[in-house]
Amino acid sequence: ATDIDPVAIESASKNVHANQLQDEIYVALVEQSPSSSTGNVARGPLYAAMEVAKKEFMFNQVEDADAKQNDELGVGNYPKFDFVLTNPPFYATIEEVTTPRAGDKRSRTDISVNEGVYTAANVESEGGEVGFIEAIIHDSSFFQNHVTWYTSLIAKRSSLDSIYQKLQSVEGIWGNRGQIRTVEFQQDNIYEENGERKKKEHNARVRWGIAWTFERTVGRIRSCMVRGGLQSFVVSIPVSDDVIDAVNEVSSRLITYFGGVRDLSLKCIVECRVRNTDGTTNGCVKERCITVIEERFSGAATSHHEQDNRNLPHEGHFVMDAFISIKNKHQNSSDNVDVEVCLEMFVHTTYGMMLVNKIRGQMPGEIGRTNRRWRRLLKRQLASSSSSPLSSKS
Repeated sequence: ATDIDPVAIESASKNVHANQLQDEIYVALVEQSPSSSTGNVARGPLYAAMEVAKKEFMFNQVEDADAKQNDELGVGNYPKFDFVLTNPPFYATIEEVTTPRAGDKRSRTDISVNEGVYTAANVESEGGEVGFIEAIIHDSSFFQNHVTWYTSLIAKRSSLDSIYQKLQSVEGIWGNRGQIRTVEFQQDNIYEENGERKKKEHNARVRWGIAWTFERTVGRIRSCMVRGGLQSFVVSIPVSDDVIDAVNEVSSRLITYFGGVRDLSLKCIVECRVRNTDGTTNGCVKERCITVIEERFSGAATSHHEQDNRNLPHEGHFVMDAFISIKNKHQNSSDNVDVEVCLEMFVHTTYGMMLVNKIRGQMPGEIGRTNRRWRRLLKRQLASSSSSPLSSKS
């Protein structure tokens, strides 16, 4: 635990000793780094904290395959941490601290300059919480092999948007959704028994948290699950015998469709999987599932796209699971069988979202054979069969 304010360090040390945690928590005063979010050297707030940790015996130093690269970057051999947590200074200048609030003209909270102000080292960089977190981001690029998750509290929504946008261009992250997480904190976060948030009688104060990592994520991760748009559709199949024929027919149509998507080479994997991998239901029944990824991420392919980056999941920009199940069987065995196709989609990049929308947009019409192309084709087939000699004789 580090800070540049001696008063804060004294208070934190007293709390640590009062709870007898001095063997678990190390509190250290550091100098304010003349950092910025630019340049080729790590010299920000994180660097100052890591320098202290490097010298402290209670932290084990890490030896890894990237140590040589880290030495070349000037970050040496530092301790390994699971995560970094920071509550950044809110204000960018001393004037902001002393100026009354714009709305009700109330005085600002009585805080020290060290506690509430962060001034960037150059005029090109922002100050305040945005500048502080950007400096952490800059340092994290150098310490990416030493910290798994970087996290920060954020006071303003505009700051959250700015930081999120900044992370889109950080090398090693490149906007991969699974490597960036955000959360909203509210006072009185009370939930009803049905899981819905209880309505408040007053306006609660809202804060945000953001986290990022340089670790490669897995393909199916809850934060990357697509919630909006087409999620399921029903296909009506005429079946005279076993309903399994209907499932097989829809499976065949799906595989044929995925194999014919224009300007996109897809790989299909047919298996039995449990639906709702995000844990929203307690179902444990395995269903027929066709998993779709780009062919070039199947292992044997070597082609690359300009949108690819080294930290993408092994499955690529997206994973689509199409679950097939019987929705309804009519009492008359000669009637149609309704087969439901439920989609679970996990998107990791903007490019992946574009591909998913392209694939699923045409699925109901193609698989159900109800779009214009299929109507014309079926009409020609019907006309052809009615004009055949056999049908004329009958």
